[in-house]
Amino acid sequence: MHESTTAADSFFVHERLSSGRVLVRDRFVDSNEARALAPALEAAFDRHDLLALAVARRVREDGVSAHGTNVVHPKGFHHVARGSPRDAERFDCEVDAADRGVAVIASDAFTKARGEAILDRHTGYGALALLVLSLEIRRIRAGRVIAGASATLEQSNDEAQHADDALESEGFRCPLASAHARSHFGFDLEACDLDVVASKPALSALRWNAPIWGASIGFDKYDERGAYHWNLYQTHENYRRRADTLVAFLRAHLPTNTDDTLPVLDVGAGDALFAGLLARHGMRAIALDPQTQAVADATSVIAAHGLEALVTCVHGDAQSLPLAEASCRAALLLDVIEHLRNPVRALSEIHRVLVPSGVILVATPAWKFAARHDPVYHLDEYREEELVRQLTASGFTVTQRARVKGVYDDLVLLARK
Repeated sequence: MHESTTAADSFFVHERLSSGRVLVRDRFVDSNEARALAPALEAAFDRHDLLALAVARRVREDGVSAHGTNVVHPKGFHHVARGSPRDAERFDCEVDAADRGVAVIASDAFTKARGEAILDRHTGYGALALLVLSLEIRRIRAGRVIAGASATLEQSNDEAQHADDALESEGFRCPLASAHARSHFGFDLEACDLDVVASKPALSALRWNAPIWGASIGFDKYDERGAYHWNLYQTHENYRRRADTLVAFLRAHLPTNTDDTLPVLDVGAGDALFAGLLARHGMRAIALDPQTQAVADATSVIAAHGLEALVTCVHGDAQSLPLAEASCRAALLLDVIEHLRNPVRALSEIHRVLVPSGVILVATPAWKFAARHDPVYHLDEYREEELVRQLTASGFTVTQRARVKGVYDDLVLLARK
């Protein structure tokens, strides 16, 4: 049986194991159940070097699992494996922090991180204590944090959705967790600029791991297929309808109080299809892409369509735009943000080059339960609230939301500076 607890008195309980390590459990977990998981968690210390904390993964009745959290992540506070089926997570996973459930902590790491004080039921951090303790372990570089796939804690839906679980519902918008993180790390954990993180050596232990820092596979489609978006537009009715819909959506929401001779910036333009479609409506556009071959293809096809007077093709990086402040009246970020290593920096750069009241149109494949549309080229796929949060953190106000059905189920957001 689980011990009785309420949101008001929820806290973590800890005890010393015979190995000298510390077993920590939240009070939703029966002590015998926690002790039964301890051997599997302790075994992780034999598999991983420099390990300070091992936490059990949690699996709900509906099959959704959680593997701890990754703090410094392009999408901000992030539960690893939330939304994945229980049988898909077969390996240990390195995380930035643990937030609840059952964990085993190395004795020296527990002492150095002031574990007794952080877990104290009267003066500690209450329901956030395990998160704070694991963040402290990472901050002082006491060792790594691993979520162990072989230690699984079954949760009822009532437990998973309990009112005290502020992290599940609020993440680092929870005032206590946010204040702790800001005091120690000095940046917004809800929308992280990863280049700022990279510039601070003390934060290197909190960087998101392989999926981001390893980056996605190189994008070589233009070398192989040339200006293929233009070909798709000519030959596929559904693709043409989607492209025309997005262009019409932007045109309908362009600011009316700005200089209409200013260009629209298409970030990650590839072969400049959307810039070309805007030019057909008499609008100036800048087609920017980091791929040399894409820019060459764009320059060629724009000239072939007689649009070079209105479209400028530029080689450049979304995270460091080669444009002056307030030089564009609108921006497109279509099927691009899911490829970016540091999307918050790119959004901030776009905000910089837009005029006041300028707009950005973002389209990206919507995240779906237990599915990745393109795990090779896409670093992240978004839920609507995640994309809204990043736009807001970058200085935008989201004014329009839509969906476009097709090859992908696309999120479409329009935001204003």
